[in-house]
Amino acid sequence: MDVTNPGDEPAPSTKRHRPNTPITKGPSVDDFTPTTMTLDAFNQLSRNQKKKILRQELWDQRSGEFREKQRAKRSVLRKRHKQRVRLGEVPAKRKLDEQERSGHKIIIDMDFDDKMHDTEIKSICSQLVRCYSTNRHGPLFVDLHITKLHERCRARFDKAIADHTEWPESRIKFHDTELLDVFGTDKLVYLTADSPNEITELDTQKVYVVGGLVDKNRYKRLTLDKAEQMGVAHARLPIGQYVQMASRKVITVNQIFEILVKFVEAGDWKQAFLEVIPQRKFNEGKGGGAKVVKGAVAEDAEDVDEDADENTDEAEVSDDAEDVSDHEGSV
Repeated sequence: MDVTNPGDEPAPSTKRHRPNTPITKGPSVDDFTPTTMTLDAFNQLSRNQKKKILRQELWDQRSGEFREKQRAKRSVLRKRHKQRVRLGEVPAKRKLDEQERSGHKIIIDMDFDDKMHDTEIKSICSQLVRCYSTNRHGPLFVDLHITKLHERCRARFDKAIADHTEWPESRIKFHDTELLDVFGTDKLVYLTADSPNEITELDTQKVYVVGGLVDKNRYKRLTLDKAEQMGVAHARLPIGQYVQMASRKVITVNQIFEILVKFVEAGDWKQAFLEVIPQRKFNEGKGGGAKVVKGAVAEDAEDVDEDADENTDEAEVSDDAEDVSDHEGSV
């Protein structure tokens, strides 16, 4: 039934559109001829496999143009960051000799390559770059070790973050071997949310291990089981003692590392949590205020909120790592 009156003007559409802008689409797999394999072999693949090859070949063709745009974007960000430094809005980047060694040691255990999808591999590699950036720019730095960097993660670093070989080993050191080959079992403390133990301080005589994993909660007790199999101590962060959030705590690897570094600098867990954890995590209760959740427990690096990296200064990261942007969806 039409309820409009005769002569009424039609209501303006609220849908945004650009009538003069042509809509262009990429090639379809139905009319695509691959260059990396024969057409007969291509036609025998499933449609999803064809799409994957199509995206990869399009990326290979356009990656130069994309990287040039990324370099231009990073140049703008660097100029903007320098302007903010001049205005006193952010601190200036410290030189290596302006940082003081804290004596604390942290390992990011990358022995989970086979537990992650390709997109998760990209994510964890980007998080490692942010860890390096955090360790590079603070007043204090820790001895950061990346162990068992192999297979797809190693390939990702060698291809997309090739300048990591020029990073100073005093701020980050890469190892192809297992963490037990770097430090003894008596010094290791594996940080995992499943541990019944809770740390209160960070001991310079201990080495704290963070599991380098992005898994969307597919694997339960993975890091705790590994710690028990190795016969090393384990503990969890004391988030529930100092901060109570409106939602289940989900923290990325780089956020855990930054929390540890902040605690090393200030000696205050609450301050470290509040400075690093995104503020939206404290405002998800009804009415817009912080909602207290009793019995909250800390999560570890296995639980990852992909967009929870807003505390990282993009200009600072790009100064030290030129090509960390993922190319997915950019063609």
